[in-house]
Amino acid sequence: MTRRTQLFTRALLLRCPHCGGRGLFRHWLAMKESCPVCGLSLATGNRVGAYIFNIAGAEIVMTIVIVAIVVRTWPAPPWNVLQYLAPTMMLLVPLVFYPFSKLLWVAMDLAMHPNAEPDARVHGAVRRET
Repeated sequence: MTRRTQLFTRALLLRCPHCGGRGLFRHWLAMKESCPVCGLSLATGNRVGAYIFNIAGAEIVMTIVIVAIVVRTWPAPPWNVLQYLAPTMMLLVPLVFYPFSKLLWVAMDLAMHPNAEPDARVHGAVRRET
C-alpha cells in the first residue's frame, strides 16, 4: 500500500492520517485540535477544503440517489417524494460526512506535503528525538 493510499484509508476509517491513532473527535461534529497519539495538528491551517469536500460529497450522493430513483421508477417517478427527499438529504448528508471530510482534508494536506514535519505540541504526545 502506498503512503498516499494509507493516508486516505486511515482518514476514511476516522483515524489520524499520519499515525493511525484513534480518538480524534470529542463528538461527531467536534474534532480535537491535535492527534492524541502523534500530536499532528488537526486545527491549524486553512480547512475550507474540508468544507468543499463535504458539500461536494453531499451533492454527489444526492445526485446519485435521485437519478437512481428516477431511472428505477421511470416512467412514473415519485416526484412528491423527491421534492422532500432532496432538501432533507442536503441537510443530513453533510452532517454524516463531516468528520470524514475533515480528516480527508488533513490526509490531502499530508499527501501534498510529504516531507513536512507534523506539529507535535500536545502534552504527552510529543515525540522526543534521542
